[in-house]
Amino acid sequence: MSVIIRNRTIRPSTRNVKSAYRIQVTNAKPENLIIIFIDHESADFRVIYKCTGAFFQERDSIYFKVKVINNKPTILWSGSNEPELVR
Repeated sequence: MSVIIRNRTIRPSTRNVKSAYRIQVTNAKPENLIIIFIDHESADFRVIYKCTGAFFQERDSIYFKVKVINNKPTILWSGSNEPELVR
């Protein structure tokens, strides 16, 4: 089993707040572990999600948008499936 790591930084200083962020994973095997780190360029914010490569067998990308709720960034995944939040 391989581990695939993806990092994304939320950048409101250079990005439209309505734009989606893409997490791309190509050629993942179902048994691979995918770990997604999302942080913010200026806020004290970091979340970690995980899933298996099986999540990417029907597609090579997933998308999320960021909404600020109570002055805190919140991740909103597109579609009905989303990776598991690591707490």
